[in-house]
Amino acid sequence: MTVIKIRIDFEGDRYIGHGRIELLELIGQHGSIARAAKAMEMSYKRAWYLIDEFNGMFSEPLIERHHGGKGGGAAKLTPFGAELVQQYREMEAKSLRVFAKPLASIEKHLAKPQRPAKK
Repeated sequence: MTVIKIRIDFEGDRYIGHGRIELLELIGQHGSIARAAKAMEMSYKRAWYLIDEFNGMFSEPLIERHHGGKGGGAAKLTPFGAELVQQYREMEAKSLRVFAKPLASIEKHLAKPQRPAKK
């Protein structure tokens, strides 16, 4: 299946990309940065760093963190975080519709995927 992944670059090396949005989505689904990181096969430290950097890009927070105790911490998307994810996914879906014809033309010329060699 063909997909379009969008990266939006802002001034000052700030950007929104597919991976950051996926991390936000997974935090929303799992209620935890640690579980979202695990789902993406990334370290908690890396996920925390990415979210902290991403959060810092905006005047409103993307997630709310609740520090852990006995059962560990929790995190959830703020209304703005959820809106950002939704807007990004809408842009991806719209771009697929807008570019459907040229994508179909390009796909006709794709070579068949090669199977990995057996060991």
